[in-house]
Amino acid sequence: TKSRDDEMVNFTEAYVRRALEPRLQGHGRINVRKSVPWGFTIVHRYTSEWNGREVALPVAQLRAKGQKLHLYWQRANGRWVPYENGDDAPFVGSLDACLKEIDHDRWGCFWG
Repeated sequence: TKSRDDEMVNFTEAYVRRALEPRLQGHGRINVRKSVPWGFTIVHRYTSEWNGREVALPVAQLRAKGQKLHLYWQRANGRWVPYENGDDAPFVGSLDACLKEIDHDRWGCFWG
């Protein structure tokens, strides 16, 4: 049902915010928007200190495949590509594992 989907999105957004907003140190907020079927995009929203406009910077995309989530990052050309786990294989895991990887950002893909 629609309300159940809305509840899931609200829960997911609250969970993602709790996990990632401390990294922002008060500079903006985290939003979650439904994107591809069975997936969502994590977005960092903040006000530009340069021109005062609001900026919406996509951070990561999570796509559900079965019971696991596949983690993606956005290249400079705007294309979403699978994030690798360090063994030349796509990163696949739970929501918690994906959020920890996004926060850690060992390759500098999510936060620059």
